[in-house]
Amino acid sequence: MKENVNKLDAPSKRNLKVGIILLLVFFGLWYIEPVSNFVIRTYAVLRPILLGFAIAFVINLPMNFFQEKVFGRIIDPLKHRKTVLVLSLILSWLIFFVGITVIILVVIPEIINAVETAIVNIPQFIKSLEEFTRQFPPINKLVLEAEQYVSEFDVNWAANKVTDYITGEGSDIINSASNIISSVSSTLIAIVMGFIFSIYVSINKKNLKLNSNRILYANFNEERADQINYVFKLTYDAFSRFLESRLLSCLILGILNFIGMKILRLPYAGMISALVGVLDIVPYFGPIIAAAFGMIMIFIISPIQAVIFIVFLVILQQVQENVIYPLFIGKQVGLPAIWIFVSVFLGGRLFGILGMIIFMPIATVLYTLLEDNTIKNLKENNMDRITVAEKAQKSFEEMREEKQNDNF
Repeated sequence: MKENVNKLDAPSKRNLKVGIILLLVFFGLWYIEPVSNFVIRTYAVLRPILLGFAIAFVINLPMNFFQEKVFGRIIDPLKHRKTVLVLSLILSWLIFFVGITVIILVVIPEIINAVETAIVNIPQFIKSLEEFTRQFPPINKLVLEAEQYVSEFDVNWAANKVTDYITGEGSDIINSASNIISSVSSTLIAIVMGFIFSIYVSINKKNLKLNSNRILYANFNEERADQINYVFKLTYDAFSRFLESRLLSCLILGILNFIGMKILRLPYAGMISALVGVLDIVPYFGPIIAAAFGMIMIFIISPIQAVIFIVFLVILQQVQENVIYPLFIGKQVGLPAIWIFVSVFLGGRLFGILGMIIFMPIATVLYTLLEDNTIKNLKENNMDRITVAEKAQKSFEEMREEKQNDNF
C-alpha cells in the first residue's frame, strides 16, 4: 500500500497551527485600525441578529420550564406536542413582555430617582455625618476634609451624568436623537427576530440539535467533535444557570428587602429595594453600591435608621446566600471568589455594566475547561491530589534541600 507522503505528522500540524496563529496576530496588530473598524461595522450589521438570538435564548428558559413542569404534566406531550409547545411559548412571551414593561415603567424610574436623590443629598449627608462624628475627633477630621471636597464638587452635574448614563442619553441633541432612533429600530428588529427564532427553535428543537450534531461529526473526528459539543453545552448551561439563578435571586432579594424595610419602618423602601434587587445581579460590587446609596438616603433622615438598614441588608444577604439560594435555586457550580472578582472587574472595565453581568458565566466556562484540562494532565503525569497537596505544603528551604541532594 502506498503511503501518503503529503500527510503531516502531529508535531508538524501543531507547528503549522502555531505559525498561522502568530501570522494572524501579526497582521491583526499591524492593521489594527482597519481591523477594528471592520469588527465594529460587522457588529453593527449583526447586532439585531445577535439581540434576536439573545431574546430567543431568554424566552427558551421559561419555555422549557412550562413544557416539562407544567403543561407537559397536564397535557399528554406525545399526543398533543404542538399544543404544549404553543401554550408554553405564548405564556413565556407574556412573561417576557410583562417583565420588560415592569422594568421600563417601574424599576428604571425608581433606580433613577434613588440615584438622583442620593447624589443630590450628598452635601446634606456629609453635614449630618460631621455632626454625628463630633464625638470621634479622628473620624470627624476626615469627614471635614470630605465636606470641603464635596463643596467644590458639582453635584447636579454628577446627577445628570449618572441619569444620562442609565437612560443612555448623549450630550449632543442630534447624536442623541439618532441614537434613540437607531436603538428603537434595532430593538424592534431584535424583538421580531427573537420572536421568530423562539418559535422556530421551540418547534424544531430536536431536529436542530440532531442536524447540528450531524454537521459537527461529519466535519471533525469524533474526539474533536466531542470536545466542541462539550464546550457548546457547557456554555449554554453556564449562561442559562446564571440567568435563572441571578434573576430569581434578584427578584426574591428585592421583595424581601421591601418587606423588611416596611416592617422596620425605614424610608425610601420602594426606591432602595429596586436598587438592591437590580444591582444584586452584579456580584460583589452591586450589593456594596446599593448599600452605599441606601445609607446616604436614610442617613440624612436618621443616622440610627441608616445603621439599622446596613445591619438588616447584611443579614438579608446572608439569608439569601445560605437559605434562599440553596432552597429555591439549588446547588450551583460556583467559581472561586478571585475568579468572580476578576471577571466582574474586567467585564466592567471593557464593556461596562453589561460586561460585569456576562463575564461571570464566561469565567465559569473558562474555569471549568481549565479545571478539566488540569485534571487530565495530572492523570497523564501520574499525579494525584495527595501528592500535589504534599508538594504545595513544602517550604522553599525543603525544596531547595531536595534539589541540592538530587545534584549530588
